[in-house]
Amino acid sequence: MAGSPKKKSTSLFDRILTKKGSLILLIMVILCAISMTWIFTYHPQLEAKATSPTVTLPGQFSVTFPIQGESAVGTDAFGVIASSPDQSPIPIASVTKIMTAYLVLNAYPLKQGEDGPTLTITGQDVADYLHDVAEGGSILEVTEGEKLTEKQLLEGLLLPSGDNAARTLARLVSGSEEAFVAKMNETAQALGMTQTHYADASGLDPESVSNAVDQIKMAQIAMKNPVFREIVAMTEANLPVPGTIHNVNYLLGKQGIVGIKTGSSSAAGGCFMSAASIHVEKEVHYVIAVVLGQHTDYKPLHQAIDENAKILEQIRPQIKLYPLEVPQNDFGQVTTPWHSNSDLYSAEPVQILGYPGMTASLSINLLKAQLPIAPNENMATLEVKSGESVQEFPLRNAEQINPPTILWRLFRNWI
Repeated sequence: MAGSPKKKSTSLFDRILTKKGSLILLIMVILCAISMTWIFTYHPQLEAKATSPTVTLPGQFSVTFPIQGESAVGTDAFGVIASSPDQSPIPIASVTKIMTAYLVLNAYPLKQGEDGPTLTITGQDVADYLHDVAEGGSILEVTEGEKLTEKQLLEGLLLPSGDNAARTLARLVSGSEEAFVAKMNETAQALGMTQTHYADASGLDPESVSNAVDQIKMAQIAMKNPVFREIVAMTEANLPVPGTIHNVNYLLGKQGIVGIKTGSSSAAGGCFMSAASIHVEKEVHYVIAVVLGQHTDYKPLHQAIDENAKILEQIRPQIKLYPLEVPQNDFGQVTTPWHSNSDLYSAEPVQILGYPGMTASLSINLLKAQLPIAPNENMATLEVKSGESVQEFPLRNAEQINPPTILWRLFRNWI
């Protein structure tokens, strides 16, 4: 029709350009959205490292061990610290009963003040008692039909060192002494006591053997149980039939000694494992000394106890608090990828429980990650680890830790 406007024709090329432009615009919008997401959801990562990964305390640990037998020293926290050269498996007599008590308390856990299950003494229990009397062994006097709690039997096991109490408790846990002994050996292997083999629950059998190093490991785990610690620290206890029973360990209460166990036989000689408490600020730790294989013509058990006391006298002053020297760059540094960094320092002198020559590992654990962090905040802890001992001290940042800028957050995604 005349006068009608002509329709513009859109070429294929124009249409492609239009679609391409829309696609580019869409891609730009998506990339922008992704960038904004990265910017506003990015969680800043702080990294903290100790200035030095280890520290060694000054000096050298010193102890003189008895000439005969074998000995070792350690603590509940550090494990074995030093030992005499020869550490072969030898008979350990009634020191065996520490493993027996440990397994009983594992099978029937007690809290302080609890007595545990009550057992009725059987004819078999009485036969064991009479057998031990005839053999001249250590005994806990019992009568058939008598009722004793787990706690009372443990007292009879650990104070007068009743061999028959060991068998009664073994049957309580495993049904038979043979099955219980198998459990003893499984546990010894699990605890890394590679030079230990148990042949009975009491130690009367000379085939129950160990070395001083393994027995430090045994004491270390046993002393973690508060009921075990309570019993071995008792000088006496009262039971229905024998009345007052006394602890064979006559050093209790002297030199801080709070346990643990004596042992004596013709095959083993005199043996003694001691634990002496040391108080460090609000904590209590235990120095452990083991003396085995003391053979003398006169009272070998007394020889073992006396030699043990000499060892404790030497080592107790060496296990104490030692100050850590502050490194040139403080104890550590916190760093960020955007270079808002700070040294970490302790507001108080750092003192750690240890002994001369002890090596400990140092690491830093962050407590705060919410930025910014103002200067002098307790934002981390210095962890000092040696053996099973873990000691922590608060650290502060010397400089303010700032969050990354928006520009840095955006830029990091495109480099």
